[in-house]
Amino acid sequence: MKKNQALKIRLSEEMARKLSYVSEKERQTVQNEIIAMIRQKISYFERVKGNITREQMAGVSLEQFENEE
Repeated sequence: MKKNQALKIRLSEEMARKLSYVSEKERQTVQNEIIAMIRQKISYFERVKGNITREQMAGVSLEQFENEE
């Protein structure tokens, strides 16, 4: 079974308000908006630098994340 990873982030008040505003206008939760932004960034990275392979991902530590069931 795949486990979700949790990540706590800190934002300035201004950035948090802007993110909340964007999320509201896009009719998304803040969490879903952040996930969409992360997907866009990964997609851009792979278009520019090539696909990230399973072998490359296997060598990456998830230490900074917390497992969630």
